Amino acid sequence: MMLSTILSFIPVVIFFVINWFAAGEFYKLAEDKGYHGRKYFWWAFLVPIVGYLLILAMPDRGGEQRTVYNQDLPEL
Repeated sequence: MMLSTILSFIPVVIFFVINWFAAGEFYKLAEDKGYHGRKYFWWAFLVPIVGYLLILAMPDRGGEQRTVYNQDLPEL
């Protein structure tokens, strides 16, 4: 009985660990888009699917502009 209870919590713990790292990556994405604040991490962590979609749908605020040179483009 005790073993089955412990085994039933393992998937829950794994979900939260993976979700923690995914929320961190989406938080970095929000910062790259020009949105600063830990609230984007918590949106992605507490409401995963909605938070992920919210961050993906945010427009870029035009933070850092990157110039693409010809040597950066792949040969076709």
